[in-house]
Amino acid sequence: MVRLENTLRRIFFPLVLAFISCLFLFGAALAAEGEGGSALLDLGKRFLNFALLVIILGWVIKKSGIKGFFTNRTEEISQKLEDLQREKEEAEGRYRDTETRLRDFEKSRQDIVEQYKAEGIVEKEKIIAEAQDRVKSIIAQAEFTIQQEIKSAKDRLKQEVVNLAAQKAQEIITSELTDKDQDHLVNDFIERVGKIH
Repeated sequence: MVRLENTLRRIFFPLVLAFISCLFLFGAALAAEGEGGSALLDLGKRFLNFALLVIILGWVIKKSGIKGFFTNRTEEISQKLEDLQREKEEAEGRYRDTETRLRDFEKSRQDIVEQYKAEGIVEKEKIIAEAQDRVKSIIAQAEFTIQQEIKSAKDRLKQEVVNLAAQKAQEIITSELTDKDQDHLVNDFIERVGKIH
């Protein structure tokens, strides 16, 4: 509003000055009319008409409310500029928020990926450890079974050797034992039984 008044003042004062100049020229033309100044008189009249037109137009514009129109229009444009500036700032704020959320999302995505990688490594190590324990258990079980089989085989082999030795000894004894040896063995057995009781 102040700018519009300043603009009108800048226009109005030069127009008043032009009007005064026109009056001065018109007066000079009237004075010179006797010396063939009809052309100058005509030019003065034209300047006077133009100056009056501009002054009247300025006065009508001032009284008609065009000043209010331009003031209102200036205020509307200022308000729209303020609204646009506010909307721009809000949009920039939303953009910054979105950008921040996007960065946070990217960081959380990377954290999740890293977490899953770490969990995968832990799970892998756990599976490997369980497999190694299972292998050790299977190997220990197999060794125990082998030892049992070896012991069982040794026992069977000993039993067979004992049976074979007993059978051979019986064969040898029966083939070489005489009646005298038999009497001697019976007496020896009786003595031992007597000592035990």
